[in-house]
Amino acid sequence: MIRNSLLNKLRERKNLQVALDFININDAIKVAKQAIEGGAEIIEDGTPLIKSAGIQGLLKLDEIANEKILLADTKTADAGDIEVEIAKRGNAKIMTVLGIMDDSTIESAVNKAKELDILVQADLINVKDTIQRAKELHDIGVDIIGFHVGLDVQKKRNITVASLKEEIKEISKFTIVSVAGGLNASNIKDLLDIPINIYVVGGAITRSNNPYEATKEIVNVINTSYK
Repeated sequence: MIRNSLLNKLRERKNLQVALDFININDAIKVAKQAIEGGAEIIEDGTPLIKSAGIQGLLKLDEIANEKILLADTKTADAGDIEVEIAKRGNAKIMTVLGIMDDSTIESAVNKAKELDILVQADLINVKDTIQRAKELHDIGVDIIGFHVGLDVQKKRNITVASLKEEIKEISKFTIVSVAGGLNASNIKDLLDIPINIYVVGGAITRSNNPYEATKEIVNVINTSYK
């Protein structure tokens, strides 16, 4: 089962995920190649890119992913089973649902994901009671809980992932945790003392003049937690 081996892999160590929030698939591929070379473990086909390039975009990223994990950031809000199938057709190993949506949508995604042997991550963006909702999502069968401080919220309220340390610690007791929202080599250092499985980095890599070096620097920072 791919699901079981992936879950074990994600639990075993801290992983860097590069968020490819592009519109042009060729731009995404260019950065993805450098991020893979730099040590990124998870290649994220970002929501804008999925809308722009669809299944064919996922397949193109899968061609260069090699043994890396391809994630489709579908942010599913409805028709969970159908969007799992879209992710599967693009060879993604993980797809995402919005944790704030109705349980029926998430159950639909979870059931189809188990059938098709891929993982479901719930994005807690805009969820108010993160701990309670994470427990509910875990009970439904979601595999990964994603803490996500959206760009708009970061700008308006000056909130970062570091503001959520206590919630992250609590939720990590019962599930795999992913964090996203303005992460870079500097502020990841402040998060190494808490149990995070996946660090999601976007602009610090994708907007860098040298995505390979930027990725390598972040991977080195993450790896210091093992020393």
